[in-house]
Parts: sequence; C-alpha cells; structure tokens
Amino acid sequence: MYTFKKAFTLIELLVVVAIIGILAGLIIMFMPKGAYASDCGGWWQPSCTSNASESNKDQIKQLWLNQAKLVQAVPVPTMETSLERSNIAKRAETFNKENKISYIYLVSYGKVMAFYTVKGKVSSTNSYLIPQEQLVDSKGRNCGEWNSGIECYVVQAPDIDGSYGDNSGAIFFFTTEGVYVEWNGEYMLADQPLTLTTAPELVRSIK
Repeated sequence: MYTFKKAFTLIELLVVVAIIGILAGLIIMFMPKGAYASDCGGWWQPSCTSNASESNKDQIKQLWLNQAKLVQAVPVPTMETSLERSNIAKRAETFNKENKISYIYLVSYGKVMAFYTVKGKVSSTNSYLIPQEQLVDSKGRNCGEWNSGIECYVVQAPDIDGSYGDNSGAIFFFTTEGVYVEWNGEYMLADQPLTLTTAPELVRSIK
C-alpha cells in the first residue's frame, strides 16, 4: 500500500509539470508580435523604471514598437564600399611618408600666429612608443606567465625616459629645416600652400 501511494504521487507530479509546460508554451505562442524583453509594460517586465508613470510606460512601449517597425521598414543597407574608410586610408598613405612636405598654419584667437613648412607628419604629444599602463602584483612586480593566477593591478607605466605622467594635448612636427615645433592650440594643415591675406603674427628666423 505504501509503494502504490508513492508511485501515484510521482505520477501526479509529472502530470502537473506537463500541464504547466503546455500552458507556458501556449502563452509564448500567442504573445502579440513585436513584444520583446526590451518592451515596457509586458507581463514579464512590469515597468522600465520604478518611478515611471503609467502614461510614460505606454509612451516608452510605443516608442520601442515604432522603432521595431521602422527597422523592419528601412533595414540597414548593404554597403559595397565605404568612402569614409577610403578617406582614412588615403590620409594615412598621404602623410605616412618620411619626405612628405605639408604646410601648417598655427591659429590663435582667429589669427594666424605662424606658418611652417612641415617635413614628414604632424604628431600628437599623447602618442607613445610603449603602452602607458602595466599589470603588476601586490609587490609591484610585472605580472607575467610565471605568476599567473596571482591578483594583478593596472598601474601607470613609466615612459621611455623613466618619468611618469601625461603630456599636454599638443601637436609637434619638424620643419623642412629640421626645427622641432610644438603647439597647443588650433591649426590648419594642407599639402598645398595657402594664400594668407594677412601676415602671421610670429616670424621665425632660420639659424
């Protein structure tokens, strides 16, 4: 009698689980189209924010439903080429030449302060030869394969001259005479000389 009662209880449990599974499948099957987990106000997600009013929730839900329709109506186009990528590649090819000559005009308060003929490329002082961060353990030793598994921390790495810190957001370049120039301000760069209507404020003397 005890064995029969245990088996009967197990069968009842299996039947209840099966019924719950069927009901869950029917609910998902007949869920309105366009209802996603990101929608607001669904039975699986009562609200987007706890403080949102009912009208706000309805508006947000309508916004997502409208967005889904727009995405379907106007899908992302398939691009055969990219002019943006072509321009970036052409810019890199143009200025990544050691003997490239270009012309730079340094501007301050709407005035051209100086004009230089540049040899090579205009660079940023925030460009570095080595990474500016490193992983170290609690004793300051570099984390490598030999101490894998040990907790590591991200710290600032020294520069090639042994110093720390960040450079100013400036640019630098070398003139055709080999003079180093650094500028922390606005500038205009061209690979053909431009005609100035007024003389630059600063005049350099070549020595």
